[in-house]
Amino acid sequence: MNRILLSAALCVSATVAAAQDTKDMRTFLFIGASNSAAWEMQIANPGDRAASVKGGIEALGGELLSHYWGLGNGKNYITVALPDDPTFIQAFYVSRLGDGLLEDYQMIELMSSADMAEALACVPEIKAQDDLK
Repeated sequence: MNRILLSAALCVSATVAAAQDTKDMRTFLFIGASNSAAWEMQIANPGDRAASVKGGIEALGGELLSHYWGLGNGKNYITVALPDDPTFIQAFYVSRLGDGLLEDYQMIELMSSADMAEALACVPEIKAQDDLK
């Protein structure tokens, strides 16, 4: 996985440089379901995958916040903070799609409760603008 993330870094190096200049980070939850080839690879080489994931994410200017496995469903749940650069975030997501090791893969942006409160405070104004159309 570290190899895949570092390959993504080469593909988006200009974007990464721009992303690292920003102070704002966005938080994401990645949910992945490994296919049989990925499970065979992990069983043949057991280890704490969080370490390799962390190194790859940090090389791209991000931060690994958590890495968990779902015991009942075999999915992995990884939360990361990534630089606030939409192009970089999209490239980061797409970089995992072509590796052939995932059956299912989702990326969900997470918001803090404080950020949600700010968003909710904007709803009346947005609704009022919609009503004017």
